[in-house]
Amino acid sequence: MSLHQAHNFKGKELSLGKCGEYYAIFTLSKQGYTVYGSDQGLPYDIIVDVEGTLLRGQVKSTWGTGDYGKSKSVYRFGTRSGKGGKRTKALMCDFYAFVAIHDEKIGFMASDELISSINPGIVKQTFEFRSQDILYPNRTYPNGTVSNLSARNIEDFSDFSRIINSMKEK
Repeated sequence: MSLHQAHNFKGKELSLGKCGEYYAIFTLSKQGYTVYGSDQGLPYDIIVDVEGTLLRGQVKSTWGTGDYGKSKSVYRFGTRSGKGGKRTKALMCDFYAFVAIHDEKIGFMASDELISSINPGIVKQTFEFRSQDILYPNRTYPNGTVSNLSARNIEDFSDFSRIINSMKEK
């Protein structure tokens, strides 16, 4: 894709969202799951059939990495949905698929992993991943503590079986 095409694509949220949904379906199918797209207007975008249990998934897409204040070169995803950007209740879907279109990366997280500590039962409004492909400088605090900025790499969440295993443990 040329730089001109990428620039034009970035402004089209619906196209970005659909591309993310197709990429999530492709990735899950490649991992051996049966996946269906959902109808418009539902609080989830895809359905994954896991041995007869249907799991509802919300797909969130971003073009690529960006800088947001002190967060540098991160994939940032908004979790609000629908017109007017409604906050999402955790029980509306079982998992989230976070898709970075340009870099063709995906991370899966169970809805209960994204619950806001301030608003119980509500999913965090934004979520960020880093990438193992980018070198991030660690920060050393005055007390000697060193921050680990590679703690949440998108690549560590790319296997959907992690979601299934976490649900079985409950």
